[in-house]
Amino acid sequence: MKRFARYAFCLPYLAPHLAGLLFVTGIGLASTALSLVQPYLTKLLIDEALLKKDTQALWHVAGLMVATSVLAFGFNVSAGYLYTRISTRVLFAMRSDLLRHLHSLSPRFHSEWKTGDILSRLNNDISEIQRVVADALLSVLGNVGFLVGSVVILVGMDLKLFAVGVAVLPAAIGVSWWFRRLLVERVREMREKSAEIGSFLLNTLLGHRVVTAFDAVKREGELFSSRNDGYVKALLKMQLISYSGSGFPGMLLALSTAAVFWVGGNQVIAGTMSVGTLVAFLAYHMRLLGPVQGLMGMYTNLVTAEVSLERVEKLFAVKPEVLEAVGARKLDDVRGEVELSGVSFRYQAERPVLEAVNWKVEAGQIGLVLGPSGQGKSTLADLLLRFYDPEAGVVRLDGLDLKEIALEDLRRVVCVVEQSPWMFPASVAENLRYGDAAATDEELRAALRSVGLAETFADLNATVGERGLAVSAGQRQRLAIARALLRKPRVLVLDEPTAALDEASEKLVTDGLRRHLPETTLIVITHRVKLREIADTVLELG
Repeated sequence: MKRFARYAFCLPYLAPHLAGLLFVTGIGLASTALSLVQPYLTKLLIDEALLKKDTQALWHVAGLMVATSVLAFGFNVSAGYLYTRISTRVLFAMRSDLLRHLHSLSPRFHSEWKTGDILSRLNNDISEIQRVVADALLSVLGNVGFLVGSVVILVGMDLKLFAVGVAVLPAAIGVSWWFRRLLVERVREMREKSAEIGSFLLNTLLGHRVVTAFDAVKREGELFSSRNDGYVKALLKMQLISYSGSGFPGMLLALSTAAVFWVGGNQVIAGTMSVGTLVAFLAYHMRLLGPVQGLMGMYTNLVTAEVSLERVEKLFAVKPEVLEAVGARKLDDVRGEVELSGVSFRYQAERPVLEAVNWKVEAGQIGLVLGPSGQGKSTLADLLLRFYDPEAGVVRLDGLDLKEIALEDLRRVVCVVEQSPWMFPASVAENLRYGDAAATDEELRAALRSVGLAETFADLNATVGERGLAVSAGQRQRLAIARALLRKPRVLVLDEPTAALDEASEKLVTDGLRRHLPETTLIVITHRVKLREIADTVLELG
């Protein structure tokens, strides 16, 4: 069906597991075949063993029942386990690709999208897709196989009774279809409300200092209550439709069972059908309802999971603002000369940030970027890392347009220390090794000495807390600089590197930088005019 075309998105993730899926399919079909045998054994039990009082036949039937039950159990467990293992690998592959894609997007994307919404799509929505896809193959194969097999057997037993048993089936399917259409929008609304709660909780926890300082705990509680009420209402609407959509068709199908009781019972009384045949027919018919309802439920799951697919596809549809050029150049010997030629950039069409900027910093020099807030100083750092590309003009490294350089090489030789550096909730050593994963403990301590933190963090396993909040702002800034030193970049960009430092610490850091990286080009972005004395060249913005 056209509506399920969106599931083609999953095919590249399932393709590597084709052999395993075929094996699981075989096991699943074998299990279905065994399940089809079991109701027929009730006919043999009654007609051949009980009514004829044949003990040997009773043993045979009992033995067959045990054998088929044990084999079916083994097949079911094996198929379920193997398919779960495959589906978890599919889940990981989806998440890995989406995470990689998110890391390729510009800071503009991450500033415009709610983090809680992104996490909801990355975690909840992909889990829902994996769950439905994992259930779909086994459920469809098992239910369709059992349904077809049961229909063939029931028709063979008694065509008239079969017609009675399935008379209401079209009506049940029609009602179910109608309810499923109503369900899609309710699921979408519920997922969006859930994502809103996730974003709210994330932001209120991250901003707990502001909440407490401004005595806004009650206000945050009221906002949370309002969002939670919206989620609960959406959830209840969805569940009402979901329960109605599964319960009402089930009630219709149950009426057909009563009809089979009546018609089949009269045939037994009239002597045109054996008791064993009626019992077996009823066993198949009652099991027939299960696959029908199972397929209806599977349809519901597929429809509702489309909402998750749509939400995930919207993330994949966001195009990176910066792409690596085909045949991008690798960097070998980098001197570190930086040049901006006629560089212009704007975040919004009506508001230019940089206009026709020209500036050159020779290899090994210290360049200073001065200017008040909002004049594009930090944007220069983003351009040098190619988080963005300029709208006009060229940014060059050693005479090469940055667009011609492989991104991996560019970000290996150009390093930026941001004004508010990010620290992971891990040890000092783990945070520093983001600069160089292979750095020894001694190299870590040398970098710490360069920024005056060797004694403060003598224990490299000390943790810095969530977002580094267990240490002071100045220590976070110096740790970030130490992390950059371990990278040994040819160009090091420092965005307000001494904003959280006193004069003594500032001198310690600037002296340590030059001692640790004597030939590196340093670009210092600051509003502190006093730093002019250490600069070889100055760019003034604003």
